Amino acid sequence: MTESIGKKKETIAHGPSTLSAADLRRIEVQFASATKQVRELSDFIRIVLSLSPFGVCIFQNGRLIFTNRAFSDMVGFGAGELRGKNPESLVLEEDLDHLRKGILSMLRDQAESSLMFRVVTKDETVKWILGSFAMISMNSQQAVMGNFVDLTEGKVMQMAYSDPLTGLPNRKLLSDRLEQAVLSARRRKARLAVLFIDLDGFKSVNDTYGHDIGDRLLIEIAARLREVVRRENDTIARIGGDEFLILLTDVAESGHVDIVIGHLFEKFRTPVFLEEPALSIPVRFSVGVSFYPDHGESAEALVAAADRAMYAVKKTPGKNSVFFCRD
Repeated sequence: MTESIGKKKETIAHGPSTLSAADLRRIEVQFASATKQVRELSDFIRIVLSLSPFGVCIFQNGRLIFTNRAFSDMVGFGAGELRGKNPESLVLEEDLDHLRKGILSMLRDQAESSLMFRVVTKDETVKWILGSFAMISMNSQQAVMGNFVDLTEGKVMQMAYSDPLTGLPNRKLLSDRLEQAVLSARRRKARLAVLFIDLDGFKSVNDTYGHDIGDRLLIEIAARLREVVRRENDTIARIGGDEFLILLTDVAESGHVDIVIGHLFEKFRTPVFLEEPALSIPVRFSVGVSFYPDHGESAEALVAAADRAMYAVKKTPGKNSVFFCRD
C-alpha cells in the first residue's frame, strides 16, 4: 500500500508538468499565430491613423508620444519636432484654461469629450480646432488620444468670421488676429499698428440714395482697401456699418504707417463710380492710429486708443484726416 501511494505521488508530481512534443508544437503554433495577429492589428491601426484625414495625437505625462501626418500638417511641425513636445505649447494662451478644464472633466468622468479651441502653428498662424478626446492605455499607463478637425478653412467658420456684404474679416476674426499679432509682437519685441477708419458723411449717402446704394458703395470701398494693404500678415476688417480697421504687423518704424496712410488717401482721391444708376460718390474718412506697445498691450486697449484718436479727427473742421494717438 505504501508503494502504491508513493507511485501515485510520483504521477501527481511529474504528470502535470510533462508535455509531449505534439503539445509543445501546438502551443508554439498558437503563440506564433497570436503574435502575428497582434502585429498585423498594430500595423493596421498605425496605417489607419497615418492615413486619416483628421489630425491624431497621443500624449502621456504631458508629452506627445504619437502624431500622424494630418496633425503635423495642421500645426506645421514635423513628427520629429513634435515628439516629446508639451501639447499645451501649441494652444493659444487664452484658450488653455478652457482646454485644461475640458480634458480634466473627461478624465474624471471617464468619458469622451469635444472642445473648440485655437492652436498656434509653427509660422504663428492661429487656427480654430475641434478636438475630441478619449482616455486610453499605453504601456500600462494612462494616456490621452486626441482627434482633431481644422475648422479654420471650413465654410461654417468662413461664414462666422466674414462680413457677409464685403467679404472682409468681421470684428470677431479681427479680434482673433489682433490677439495673435499682439502675442507674436510680445514674444519678438516687435511693433504693430492699428488704424481705425470711420467714413465721413456715410449716413447722408443712405439718406440720399438709399441703403442699396450705400451697400454697393461699401463693397467698392472694401475693394479699394484691399489694394492699399497687400501684405499677407496684415488685415483689413469691417467692424461696423461704416467702420473699418486695418492691422499692420511688423511695423519697424512709423514711416511704414505713413506710407500706408498715404496710399489710403491717394486711393480715394477720386470718387467711387457706381453703375445703374450712374453715380460718382466722393469718399472721405477719419483715421485714428495706435501702436503696440506704445498705446496698449492688449487688443482691446489698442482698438480703444485708435478709436479715441479717430474721434479727435471727427472734431476737426472738414474731417477727412488722420490723427496719431498720443495717450
